[in-house]
Amino acid sequence: MSGPWRLIQSGTSTGADNMAVDGLLLERVAGSGSSPVLRFYAWHPPAVSIGYNQSALKELDLAKCKHQRIDVVTRPSGGRAVLHWNELTYSLLWPDDEPVLAGGISASSHRIGESLVEGLGLFGVAAELEPGARTRGGSASSAKGPCFASTSRWEVKCGGKKLVGSAQRRIRGGVLQHGSLLLGPEHERLAELMQTSHVLPHTSTHLSRWIDDIDLVRLKECLAEGFERILGVRLQPADLSYEETATAAKRAHRFSVGPPFGQATADVADSDIAGTVPGM
Repeated sequence: MSGPWRLIQSGTSTGADNMAVDGLLLERVAGSGSSPVLRFYAWHPPAVSIGYNQSALKELDLAKCKHQRIDVVTRPSGGRAVLHWNELTYSLLWPDDEPVLAGGISASSHRIGESLVEGLGLFGVAAELEPGARTRGGSASSAKGPCFASTSRWEVKCGGKKLVGSAQRRIRGGVLQHGSLLLGPEHERLAELMQTSHVLPHTSTHLSRWIDDIDLVRLKECLAEGFERILGVRLQPADLSYEETATAAKRAHRFSVGPPFGQATADVADSDIAGTVPGM
């Protein structure tokens, strides 16, 4: 077994701050071959993120985003548009020569999916991993539309419906995979924010359908243990360093699309973000 991986619990931040941290960590694992990182975090205010291949102007109605106080950011990973609202997000970053996740996009996505399914099982959720329709993830056409209206190479499902949406990006020396674990149905509001009319098919689900009272601390513990069991690694709890936090803060503006529409949104209740989960 190699050295321990970093396990970072970042709490809740703006979309731009979250993406800046992931972008910086990707650079660090790629450039210095530093230890892989598993990070959990949430979003406040709610934000739409688009993949680095997407165009916000083509995909989103920015006037509606502003009216609804929804921030818009670009992810350093690929994939489609996601509305981050009442979810738990993970990011996994590793050097591209990490043997545990060797074998390319499909193989690494499969191993990560197995880890998520194992962790959800420890939490009491009977999730399953299923192969999805293979698409050319780097093409412009494959990046259009909402994430949860599409399928990827491997899908984490519950009750036959998509529970986790994930996207991966590879750069020279490093890899980043993002994933959104849905806690509630708020992601469906993305359809209202798209440039073209989208009716999200009933192909996704959320954790509140299966768990009445979601303990986020316990959920993150179970997911981390799932990664340790499946990948055979040890996760060492860690914080972002002062330098990492400061550098990411300076870069956050690079990930914002337009002004931060959702800042100072006192009218957004605490129960509407992925820190507490409203009852069903």
